[in-house]
Formats: sequence, C-alpha cells, structure tokens
Amino acid sequence: MSDFYGKDKSAVGSLFDVHKHIVLISVLEQFKNNVERFHFIDTNAGAGLYDIVRKEESEGVVIGIDILMKANKNELTQKYFEIVRSYNTSLPFSKYPGSPLIARSEIRSSDTMTLIELDVDEYSELCGMFQLEPKVIVEHGSAFDRTLKLIPSDNPHGVILIDPDYIIDEDVTDTANLIIQCRNRWRNALVILCLPVSRNATKDRFLISLLKDSGVTDLMVSDFQFRDETNKVDVVESQKSRILIVNPQFEIKETLVSVFAQLASSLPISTQAK
Repeated sequence: MSDFYGKDKSAVGSLFDVHKHIVLISVLEQFKNNVERFHFIDTNAGAGLYDIVRKEESEGVVIGIDILMKANKNELTQKYFEIVRSYNTSLPFSKYPGSPLIARSEIRSSDTMTLIELDVDEYSELCGMFQLEPKVIVEHGSAFDRTLKLIPSDNPHGVILIDPDYIIDEDVTDTANLIIQCRNRWRNALVILCLPVSRNATKDRFLISLLKDSGVTDLMVSDFQFRDETNKVDVVESQKSRILIVNPQFEIKETLVSVFAQLASSLPISTQAK
C-alpha cells in the first residue's frame, strides 16, 4: 500500500495532527456536556509526546501548527492551541502532544482511558507518562487484538480513536472489521477513524463501503486540505486529511462544520474544509 500516506516524524504537528486533534477535542467536549462519565480508548496511542521536525522551505508550503496558530480561533480551537502550548516553553513549538496527552487534558475525574500501543519503546514511554494515573490503563498489544477485550462492561458511553498506519492492504479490511465489532459490542460508542488518502479514489472509499455493506451507515466524513497553488499542483497529498466519524452524537456534526469552516476562512484561499 505504498500510495497510502503513513505516519512519519515530518508529519508531527502537521495538518493531519491539527485536524485529528481538533476533532478529538470537539467530540470529548460534546461527551462532557451530555453524559456523566465516559471511557476513551486510543487504539494506536503512540509515544505520547513528539519532537516537531520542520521541513525546508524549498519543499513547499506546509500547513500545520505554526501557521494555524495565526488563524482566527473559537473556543475549541483555542483550547487545542493552549494544550499544545502547555508542552512548550517558547515559540516556535518544538514539542507536540499526541492523542493520549490531548485526551488526558480533556477527561474529568469521572472519566477513564485505555491506551493501546504495539511498539515496545513507545509503550514504555506511555507507561512512564501515565504510571501515577489510576484512571488510565496502558496496554501493550495490537489494536486488532486488544480493543474488543478492553471495552468496559460498566460504562455505556465511550469514544474510540483509531489511527492505523495502513502499511499493508489488510489493514483497511481489519480496521473496518474492528469498527463493525466495536459497534456490535458497544452500541453507544462514537468512533473517530483517520482514513487513508491517496490518488486512488476507489481505494479511499473502500473502507467506508465495507462499513456500509455491513449495516454501519451512521457516518460523517470530515475533510481538511490545503492546495499548494505556488507549486501548481492540484492537491498536495501530504496536506490532505480525512476523518470518519461513526455514530456521531449530540451536536458534533454542526460543531465540526462550524469549527473547520471558521478555521479555513482565516487561512490561505486554497485551504478547504467540509
């Protein structure tokens, strides 16, 4: 699956992360406003905290945390930037918090978290960060093997964040199957899935088609992309992000449309959100 974008250090703090984490904060805020307690599962938790590696100017315009800091902000985007700022002592930012740290700053004393990571070194880093937090479980293993076993039986409300690497073709099918099984076992859970984006529209739609064929139809897609007009390229692939939300609840649809429309309106004209 070489034509799918995977994760790499150069993407830390980029459009991918900004999109994913604003969506995550928006969803968690909705749950905080509407349920007494919920459980959050991050199936591909990573190391927790990352160094920001900036690209050379010759590589084109990069839309990421640096440029987005200057954009017009509302309450949710301001909250996101303040969380990132809390892990840095000066500008430009040199550190970027991953999803576990973003979520930790959002959950209340009544909420709980499970973090799953396969890589041994990143798992060890996570354990060190959360070892003194009893409401956080850090689990070593594959998302496909561990997620279903870690769904709580005593909490009907939850959020699952799935951000696979999509290294091999089977990752797409396995991810779809995981979502289907999670929906069957945890009916009230909302799933946030980072989708692959490539030049092949058929491949990009394949995962969604698998879900729809199985009967999972309560779906919302959020796109955020930047077109580099200076390079005369139709779409700069590394600056297009797509997120699928399964079982969107409360006012999440309206909130995300509003948040990203406002954000895009204050960025270059080639930035789009839908």
